[in-house]
Amino acid sequence: MFRRVIANGGADCKPSPQVEQILRDEIARGGPVPCSRFMEVALYQPEHGYYERDRSVVGQRGDFYTSVSVGPLFGQMLGFQFAGWIEEIGGRQPATCNLQIVEAGAHDGQLAEDILNWLQRHRPDLAACIEYWILDPSVRRQEWQRERLSMFAPRVRWFASWAEIQQAGGVRGVIFANELLDVFPVHRVAWSAADQRWFEWGVRTVGERFIWTRLPALHLNVAALMQPGAALSNLDEGLRASAWASLAPLLPDGFILEIAPFAELWWELAAQSLRQGKLLTFDYGHATGDVINPSKPHGTLRAYRDHHQVDDILAAPGTQDITAHVNFAVVQHAGERAGLATVELTEQARFLTRIAQRTMQQPAAFGEWHGERVRQFQTLSHPDHLGRSFSVLVQERV
Repeated sequence: MFRRVIANGGADCKPSPQVEQILRDEIARGGPVPCSRFMEVALYQPEHGYYERDRSVVGQRGDFYTSVSVGPLFGQMLGFQFAGWIEEIGGRQPATCNLQIVEAGAHDGQLAEDILNWLQRHRPDLAACIEYWILDPSVRRQEWQRERLSMFAPRVRWFASWAEIQQAGGVRGVIFANELLDVFPVHRVAWSAADQRWFEWGVRTVGERFIWTRLPALHLNVAALMQPGAALSNLDEGLRASAWASLAPLLPDGFILEIAPFAELWWELAAQSLRQGKLLTFDYGHATGDVINPSKPHGTLRAYRDHHQVDDILAAPGTQDITAHVNFAVVQHAGERAGLATVELTEQARFLTRIAQRTMQQPAAFGEWHGERVRQFQTLSHPDHLGRSFSVLVQERV
């Protein structure tokens, strides 16, 4: 999710006693935990995790804002684009009305509302043929979404897992996520020049504080990837034939790399669930050349609160957002393994500008570009705002 940094370290992070105690108890029982486990509890603990406690964490009054926070235009443009894609697979005909738009990680349902409002107003023919499916494992977030989307209830369904969606027959239409993959738990590994091997950073307690500590061994999720002789199977084709050992002389001691096996697996399951149509995500991240970059040794893991970047990522778990850049090469490869073709990986500005150009050619279909729409578009697409911060990955199964 987009985080506008006002100042470093200025946020007043009050602790979440419940989340802190859960982590302290777990560390006391079993020793230091991987970064991925710390993030999982801090962000998603069902009762007290950051994304469970308050729907208002997103937006101008929250800790960060997203493209959805800018206003309804983002959802309206997606509705326009999705309608075009769905028509490509026969969405105009009543006989082929078994079509879906699937939003993964809908938070409080605001984006779903914007998309559904636009479809109902401008494309009632398609709105009557499409079911809007929301994938979210959180009971609490589903309650927020049901409350907001009550007027669309007959056309909206909820699912807790990709397995449930596959049991429902899979998806013909569009699957999308907006700023979701960056908050999947990550493993934090680092290069030891002295030992000539990778190690993993975990978390332990010292008094009242949580601190980073070197784990005795790599977690099974990343061990195979980080062996000196292992192929770079999680990177792009250009580097896949290389070995970690060949990169080691280029890396400074302590070079940090985030590995996100959960995001990779999640995307592959999404791809497997798509019978026909498009799979896309909006997020910030990097290609492989930026991941393995000796001039950027500190990794991308960050914490945010009240629109401030917080110096101590481990402070006050459960009360601040924790995020890491998406490795789009890994995500793209996961989709291709599941049989999808990559349509494009581009900046959000370029993606939305192309949609905007088509809407201007069809004012009767989209509506007029009044001043407020123009203002929102500038925020969504300008390089100094959201346009260059985010990338869009689009894959398809025809």
